[in-house]
Amino acid sequence: MNILVPSPACAEPEEPLRLRPDVMARLDFESIFGNSNPVELELGSGDGSFLANYAALHPEQNFLGVERLLGRLRKLGRKGGRANLTNLRTLRLEAAYLLEWMIQPGSLAALHIYFPDPWPKRRHWKRRLINANFTRHAEAALAPGGRASMRTDNAPYFEQMNEVFRAHSGFITTDSPPELLAVTTDFEREFNAQGIPTLQASFVRRGAGAHEAVSGPTPNRNVP
Repeated sequence: MNILVPSPACAEPEEPLRLRPDVMARLDFESIFGNSNPVELELGSGDGSFLANYAALHPEQNFLGVERLLGRLRKLGRKGGRANLTNLRTLRLEAAYLLEWMIQPGSLAALHIYFPDPWPKRRHWKRRLINANFTRHAEAALAPGGRASMRTDNAPYFEQMNEVFRAHSGFITTDSPPELLAVTTDFEREFNAQGIPTLQASFVRRGAGAHEAVSGPTPNRNVP
């Protein structure tokens, strides 16, 4: 796997929010952010439209956006810089590698995975980010009561997301908070404008703070 090893060890001056860590070590969030606030991770931040806005709404939380495409990552960094978001950091790395090898166990309050590549051809499904292996690493990374939230416009991928999380004993289905759903991505707004609904689901890691769900995941059909 090409894990896009960052070099040099520190961010360039024009990218103050970008991390360039040792990819053979677990991330120390308290050192990175300078506090012990809860950390939320977005895998595949795209152009940063969700994370920059959500981080601005929650200064009491820390946020890390991970994206493998440099242009998109820099766009998120610029948005965070213009908004003076001291609670936001960015990282260029493969999402699956980061989650498995660089996140301290139980260190995340939330995972956000919005519109990952659906790899629509059946022969490519093995390349999808969210699979049975993903749920194991997500459980390890999340603190008890931590939430994994997902969105897609691809119905077969949505079915797979639900299938693997429901099959994992470490997670229970929960409702996505309305204030979370209200913060959308640029891709999402484009899809919704075309009449394509957002399919969304959230799952909570079992343990202290986790509560049984009252309903299952449903599409968010608030589209024009």
